[in-house]
Amino acid sequence: MSAPDPSQQAFEAAKNAFKQSLKDENLFRELLATTSVEQVYKAAEDAQAKPYADRRLRHTAKIRSFIDKLADYASAVDTFVQAKPDILALIWGPIRLLLLWTSNIAKFADAINEAMKKIGDALPHALKLATIFGDNDKLKAVLALFYKDILDFYVIALKFFNLSRPSLVFESVWPKQRDKIDVVVSNIQRHTTLMRSEVSMQRISEEHEFRVKSLAHFDHETEFQELQKFQTLKTRVSPRIYDDRLDWLLNRSSKASAEWLVTDNIFQSWLDISNPAVRLLWLQGIPGAGKTFLSAAAIDEAKTRHRTLFVFVSHIHQTSTTTRSILQSLLFQLAFDVKDAQSVLVESNERELLGSTRYVLELLKTLLDTPTVGPTYLILDGLDEMEAVERRILLQQLTDLESCPAVKILISSRLEDDIASILDAKATKIRVDKRNSGSIQSYVNQRTQDWIRTADFGQEIRKQVERLLAPVTENANGMFLYARIVLDNAETCNGLEEIERELRVLPVDLNEAYHRILTRISQSSPILRRKANMILGWIGSSPIPLTRHEMEQALLVDSNSNAAPAVITNVNFVRICGPIVEVVDESLQFVHFTVKEYIFSREVSGFIDKAEANYSLAKTLLTYLCSGAFDKELPDQKLQENIVAGIYRLHWFATSQWITVVRRCVEMSKDLSAYPDLLELLTHLALELRNHSFNGQVDLNDRVFRTMEPERPEISQFVCGILQFRQDDKQSDWNYTNSHTWVDLDPSVMSFTSTRIYKRLEELLCEERKHRKPPDCSCSTLHRHYGTSIFKCSYPSCSLNRSGFPTRRARKAHVDSHARPWKCDDPSCFYATIGFSSRRDQRNHWQELHQSSQPAGLTNLTQDCFSRDDLTVLLFELTKAGDVDGLRRISPYLEWLGWHVKPALLLATKMGSLPMVEILSQFAGISGAFDPQYFSGALVKSENPALLRWWLDKLCELYPGADDHRVPAYALLAAEAFSTSSPEMYAEWEDFLLDPVRQLTSARVPRLVSRRMLDRDPVTFDEVQALIPHFGKLSVVFSKSVFCAVKKDALFEARLIQTWHRLIDVVGPLDPRFLGWSLNMLARSSNHSITLATELLRLGAPIDFPRGRAGVIGEVKFSPEELKDRWRYDARGEKVPQTHAKRYKGMTALHYASRVTSEQAARFARFLLEEGANPEYGWAHVTPAEEKGAGLMQKWLGESWDEVVARTKEARQARKREEGVELDDDLDEDEDEELPKPKRRRKAREMQKGDSD
Repeated sequence: MSAPDPSQQAFEAAKNAFKQSLKDENLFRELLATTSVEQVYKAAEDAQAKPYADRRLRHTAKIRSFIDKLADYASAVDTFVQAKPDILALIWGPIRLLLLWTSNIAKFADAINEAMKKIGDALPHALKLATIFGDNDKLKAVLALFYKDILDFYVIALKFFNLSRPSLVFESVWPKQRDKIDVVVSNIQRHTTLMRSEVSMQRISEEHEFRVKSLAHFDHETEFQELQKFQTLKTRVSPRIYDDRLDWLLNRSSKASAEWLVTDNIFQSWLDISNPAVRLLWLQGIPGAGKTFLSAAAIDEAKTRHRTLFVFVSHIHQTSTTTRSILQSLLFQLAFDVKDAQSVLVESNERELLGSTRYVLELLKTLLDTPTVGPTYLILDGLDEMEAVERRILLQQLTDLESCPAVKILISSRLEDDIASILDAKATKIRVDKRNSGSIQSYVNQRTQDWIRTADFGQEIRKQVERLLAPVTENANGMFLYARIVLDNAETCNGLEEIERELRVLPVDLNEAYHRILTRISQSSPILRRKANMILGWIGSSPIPLTRHEMEQALLVDSNSNAAPAVITNVNFVRICGPIVEVVDESLQFVHFTVKEYIFSREVSGFIDKAEANYSLAKTLLTYLCSGAFDKELPDQKLQENIVAGIYRLHWFATSQWITVVRRCVEMSKDLSAYPDLLELLTHLALELRNHSFNGQVDLNDRVFRTMEPERPEISQFVCGILQFRQDDKQSDWNYTNSHTWVDLDPSVMSFTSTRIYKRLEELLCEERKHRKPPDCSCSTLHRHYGTSIFKCSYPSCSLNRSGFPTRRARKAHVDSHARPWKCDDPSCFYATIGFSSRRDQRNHWQELHQSSQPAGLTNLTQDCFSRDDLTVLLFELTKAGDVDGLRRISPYLEWLGWHVKPALLLATKMGSLPMVEILSQFAGISGAFDPQYFSGALVKSENPALLRWWLDKLCELYPGADDHRVPAYALLAAEAFSTSSPEMYAEWEDFLLDPVRQLTSARVPRLVSRRMLDRDPVTFDEVQALIPHFGKLSVVFSKSVFCAVKKDALFEARLIQTWHRLIDVVGPLDPRFLGWSLNMLARSSNHSITLATELLRLGAPIDFPRGRAGVIGEVKFSPEELKDRWRYDARGEKVPQTHAKRYKGMTALHYASRVTSEQAARFARFLLEEGANPEYGWAHVTPAEEKGAGLMQKWLGESWDEVVARTKEARQARKREEGVELDDDLDEDEDEELPKPKRRRKAREMQKGDSD
C-alpha cells in the first residue's frame, strides 16, 4: 500500500476546514455541483440577461482577470496534484453562487466584483510556478497555500451573502468583511514572494502558519473591539434580560410539578425541531394556573437541546413593555451566544435599533435564518399581561418568525379573545388548568408537610390540619395560585382555633380568597388599615415598582411636617397586607396581576380607589420634595447627615416619577381643581426648587401641563421645562463627573442636588477591602438604608443609576461601556467631544458633513449645460441614489421643471428621505405635489416618523382656509395611519391627533354655519359631526374611511378604540349625538364591526340616532291664537294640537345595516336588535324589515328578521327604560314626518278632508 501524498492531504484538509467554516451542509453540496469554468460563465450570462443587468453587472469585466487566473490555477492543480473533482469544484462553485446571489442588487454586485478584482490582481499565474519549481513538492505546497487563500476569501463572501436579508446589514457589516478580505489579499501577496526556485520547504511551511495566524489575529482584534462595542450598545439599549427571573422561578418550583408537561406528546413534538407539525405551541389557561412556572420548566428543558430565547412579561412593567422592547431582548439574548449575531448587531443602525420595531424584527429574522445560529426556541410567557394593542402587535410580529424554518415558538397566556383570534388557527394548544390537578396536589402536600415540620405541631393537631387541607386541590379547580393563597393565609393563623375558622369553609374561588384578606385588613387597627391601604394602592398605581426601602420612607412622609422622615425600623409588608404582596429583588409587587384587578374593582366591597391612591402617592412625593432636603444651599455636613440617616431613600423615585404621577391627576381633573392641595404643593415646588442659574429654554410642548398655562403659568413653565430637559438628545452622555456642563439645563435644582448626593455617597463608602474604623465607617448603615447594590451608575439616565451594583469593580465595567469611543476628526465639531458608538456612524458623519463629495461636472452648472430632459434624468438619478448634496446643487434649476418634480418628490417620500423631501417640496408645491391619493400611502409606508411629523406640521401651516385640500388629505392620511404595521408611525400620527395646539387651522366647518340654521329647518344629520371639538381633525377617527381601514384586523380595531379613549381623556366626554352619528357612519361603511359598535354604545351613542329623543334639536311653540288653526293626527288617528319639533333626519344604523346583503351586515343588524334598536323606524315610507338584507337574515343566521325582532322585544323595552322613555311613546313624529315634503302635504290634506266629512 503506497503512502498518502502529502500534497493531496493538504488539499483535503483545506476542503474539510472550508466545510467546517461554512457550517451549512446543504450549501456545501450545492457548491460541489459546479465543476468547470464554463458553468461560471453560463451563470454570468444568465445574470446579464436579466432586466437592467447592464447596470447591475457593469463592472463584470473587472473579474475576468480573476476567473482567468483561477482557470490557470485549476489547470495547474489538476495537472500536478491530480486532485479529486470535489477539490476543483470548490474553485468554481462559490463564484457561480456569488454571481447569482448578487446579480439582483447593484451594490452587492459592485461589492463582490470589487473583491474578486482584488483577489485576481493579487493571484499569480499558476503555470509560472511550474516553470520555476518544476513538478516537485515545493510546487504542490505553494499551490495548496494559494488554495487555502482562495477558500478563505470564499468563506468570508459566502457567509455574508448567504444571510437571509443581507441588504438589511450591508452598509454596516460589509466593511468589516471587506477588511478581512484585505487580509486575505495581503496573504496572497506574501505568498507570491515564494515564487522563487531557491525558496525552502521550511519557508513555505512558515507561510502556512503565518496565514493562519494573520486571520486569527484579525478575528481576535475585531472580536475584542466588537465586544467593547457590544457592551456599549447593550448599555444604551438596556434590553431586559430575564435570566434572574428564570432562576427565581426554578428555585421555587419542583420538577415533579412540571413532569406532566415535559412528558406530554404535543410538547415533545414541539421540542423536536425536525417535526414541522408543531411550530407554534400555546400554553393556555385560567389565571393562577401556574403557566409561568410551567414556562420556566419548558425553558429549562428546551435549553438542554438547542438555543433558547425567552421572555417573562409582567404586569409590573406593563407601561414599559412594548413589542420593540421584547424583540430587543430576544435579539440581545441571541447575540450573547452567537458571535456572528454580535458582529451584525454592533454594526447595525443604532437609531433604528432603538426606535424601529420593524427594523428590530427584520434584524432578528435575518440572524435566526443564519446557518451559524442553528435551531432556536422562542418562549414567551404572560402575553396577556401586556397592553392589548401591544400584545396584538407582538403576536403578529411573532407569526412572521414562523418563516424561519429552524425556529419554534411557545406562548403562554390566558384565553383572551384578542389572543385567541390570532392563535386559534395557527397554534397547537395545551390547556394547563385541565392537566395540573396532580401537580397542585403535590404542591399542597409539600407545603403542608413543611408547615407541620416548621410549626412543630403535635400528632393530633397534625391530623386535623391535614384533614382541613385535604379539599384544597379540588377547590382549586386548576389554580395553583388559589392553593398558595389558602396555604399562605392558613400559615398566618395563630392557634388551632383560628386555623379551623380559616379552613373549615374554604374560599369558593380566588376572589373570595382575596376578599378574606381584605376583610382581615379592614378589621385591623386604624393605623395598620391605613398603612395597608396605602401600600396596596401605591403598588397598584405606581408607574414603576417601588423598592422596599423607598416604600418604607414613603409611608412616613407627613404632609403636616416640613422635614423628610428618617426610617428607624423595617416594615413587614406581608404581615400588614397579607400574602397578596411579595418582595422580589428588593421590589414590592403583587403575587399575581389578578390581585390588582380585584382590589381596584368597584364591584368589590372595600375596594381601593385607584384615582385616590394615585393622588395620595402624588401628594406624598411632592411633600417629600418640598421637605427642604433638596435645597441648593443645604450645607455639606447636613447633606452628609441626611444621607447616613436614610433621608434620600425615596430620592430617585421621587425625582424621576413625580411628574408622571401628577400628570395622571391633571388628566383626571383637567386642571387639578379637584386637588387644591396638589396645586399648592406644585406652586411651592416651582418656587422653592427653581434653578436660578437655569440657562435653557422652555417650550410648552406637553399637551397635559400646557393646559395649566393660563391659570398657573409658573407650574406649566416649571414642569414643561423639566420634561424638555429630560428629553434632551444628549442626556445619554451626561454623567455626574461632567455635571457642570448640564445641571443648569434643568430648570429645577434636582439635578444639582442629585449630583451632590451621588458624590457625597461615593466619599462615604469605604474601599471594598479596607473599611475605615467606626465611627468613620458608615457602610453598614448605608447598606441598610439603600440596599446592598449601593454602587450606582454615574449616568443619571441609566436604569442602573437606581438599582446599582454590589461592587465598585462591577460598576466600573458597566460605566466603561457607556463611552462613545469614535470621535469626529474635526476639532470644531460637536461630535469631536461626545463621539459615536460605532465606527460606521463616525464614518458616515464625516462623509456627510465634513468630506466634500461634490461630483465632477456639478461645480459650475448653468442652464445652458443641459436640456429639460437632461435635468429630469439627473433629478431622478440623484433622487434614486439618495444624493442630498447633488439635489442641493441642482436646486436652483428645479423651478424650470415645474410639475416634473412631483414624481421625484413621490419617490423621495417612498424612500423616507426627509432631507430630499424638504428640498423637492419647495418646487413641487404642497397642494400640487402631495396628491393625497398617492402621497399619503407613500408617506406612511416610508416608516420614517420624522418625515410624517414634518408633513403634519406642514399641514397645519399651509393654506389657511383651504379646507378643500387640507381635510381630505388629512382623512386619507388618517386611514393609512390606522392600517400601518409600524407602531412608531402610528404613535407619531396619534401624538399629532391628540395635541390641542397643532391644528388644521380650518377656516370653516362644512355646512354647519350657525345654530340658527338648525333652528330654522330640519337638516341632514351629517352636520352633527361638527359637534366634536376641533372638527375635521378629530372627527376623522370616527369616519367611514377609518372604519374601512381597520376592517378585518383585530389589531387595528383595538388601536382605534385605544385612540378613542385617549382622545376622550384630552377633550372630555363626547356629545351623544356625535357618537350616534359615528355609529351611523360605521353602519354605512363596509366594516360592520360588532366590536366597534359595542364600544360606541358603551361610550354613550344613542342606538336609534337620528330618530328618537337624541334626534331632537328643539321645539317650536305656538301661541293660543295660532293653535286654533294648527292640528295634526297622531299614530291612533286622533286629532291633537300641533307642535313643531326641529330634529335631525335620516336612517338609523339598523336601517343602513338592513340594506346590505352580506353575512357580516346580518350579524351587525342582529346585534343592534339585541341591544335594543327600534325596527319600526323607517325612512321614505320603507322600514328596515322591507330591505334586502333583512330578507337574507334567515339564510345567513338561521333565524328570520321577524324571529329576531320578537326575541329582542325585552331588550328594546329595557333600553327605553334606561333612556327614561315611556314604553308606549316613541318620542318621534309620525312616520309621515320622514316622507318627502310633497307627500306629507298631500297626506295631510287627505286626512283633513276625511275629518271634515
